[in-house]
Amino acid sequence: MRNITIILIFVFIPFTILAAGGQAQSGRDTNMDTIEGGQFVSPAMVDAYEYINDYVFPYEIDPADDLSVFVKLEKKQVLSIGDNLNLLIALRVNEQSYFSRSKGNFILFIHNPNILLQPEWRNSIAAALQRIRQAQQSDAILGIFNSTTNKIIEIPDNNAITDALRQIQNTRKIFSIDAILDQSFKCMDAIDNDYSTRFFWMTDSDLLRSNNATREREYFDFLMKLQSQNNISFSYLGYGEVPNWATMNQSLKNLGGNTYFIDSSGELEKEIWDDYNRFVYPAIENIKVNVSLMPWITETRFDYRNEWYPVTNFTPVNTNYTHTRSNNIKNMDAEDHRIFQYYLRIGAENTTAANQFYREISSNRIVPVGFVSVEYYSYAKGKTIYRIFPLQVTYTDDYDSYSTEIDQSVRKYTVLQNTAFILKELSNLVNQRQYYTAILLVDSQIKLLKRFLKEGSDDEISGDIETLTANKTLLMEQARSLQYIR
Repeated sequence: MRNITIILIFVFIPFTILAAGGQAQSGRDTNMDTIEGGQFVSPAMVDAYEYINDYVFPYEIDPADDLSVFVKLEKKQVLSIGDNLNLLIALRVNEQSYFSRSKGNFILFIHNPNILLQPEWRNSIAAALQRIRQAQQSDAILGIFNSTTNKIIEIPDNNAITDALRQIQNTRKIFSIDAILDQSFKCMDAIDNDYSTRFFWMTDSDLLRSNNATREREYFDFLMKLQSQNNISFSYLGYGEVPNWATMNQSLKNLGGNTYFIDSSGELEKEIWDDYNRFVYPAIENIKVNVSLMPWITETRFDYRNEWYPVTNFTPVNTNYTHTRSNNIKNMDAEDHRIFQYYLRIGAENTTAANQFYREISSNRIVPVGFVSVEYYSYAKGKTIYRIFPLQVTYTDDYDSYSTEIDQSVRKYTVLQNTAFILKELSNLVNQRQYYTAILLVDSQIKLLKRFLKEGSDDEISGDIETLTANKTLLMEQARSLQYIR
């Protein structure tokens, strides 16, 4: 198969969120919409590991490099009685002007043709296609996949856009996912150039939610991975039905595209154009981020420290916390950023010193923690880059020195990510009638976030406080109605 990149745009109408690859949906806006309807958000609708990427990136990038990498431990010193310390890994790609523009094919697929019956949606799509056609090189392919004929309707100039959309509108039929994927990929063979291709899928339904969801996801993952090896990438744009973001992002993470969600036609033109614009400026690919820890360092899935959250007998839902020490991402686009966090624990100094290997390699109470490796392919440099970041801390009994060495930025982002995890916990706590724990978690998080706002205004943090406050109000109402609270 030729080198073709396909962009999949999946369109859903009610909420705006972020996705995996470059642009990734987190489910942030779904929370407020759901709580206003008198319900707690479903854990599946929130991708907590993408949620943290919605915030402003905390570090200044190196403008002379294509990818800036920051590896930070929360603490340079740890208490000799044992301590918690978090690890933050942050990646930020340089501005678009740093990279060179490339040629690329762009194929749009409109899963539900009925959307074209609404003039405002049809006009937004037409406007986006017109912008892309004007920006493309003449020999690059712009087209719309017709699932009725199993062919790509090519758009050689702006005059062909109206007719192409009319053909799709007249089909009216909504085909099953697996049949569409199979046939659309076969059509890629008909493209007779060697450019990468983006396949942009726009849909109003959750592609991975059905009576046979497990099989469909396996097939979906298989076909996507198969074609991603042929320079075909996929983007998903949703409107209408909100998908399971954690599942969708996981499926698309290694495929080189993006995910979007919109709730109005006014957002559509911008998202289609932005995806094309990201696609034609290849920046960083095949990113591998790995964390290796020494045997005296243990890792936990979550961080609800007593100093932050005064709750007892709280057992988080283990399935909500799925991060791994090995992370593979197909691509990051210009200006994109990603943050990974790990919650670590070191034992008491005398316990650690019992390890013979530790005694052989340590000195002056300095404790090797492990290392982080970051590998990626740089288009700007035309080669694979490999970087190593060693980690170490020092045992101490001096609390004043210890406290002044805490990295407040790492601590802040640890707390920020907990907002998403707490929201994912609420439905389970309510089902178990653990209202006291739920209210304490939410109230504690609100107070922690308000402290951050004293440092300066932040739209995301303000939005989190609003969402958490609405959840707290609903929790209090339900607890009173059940007489847990008088």
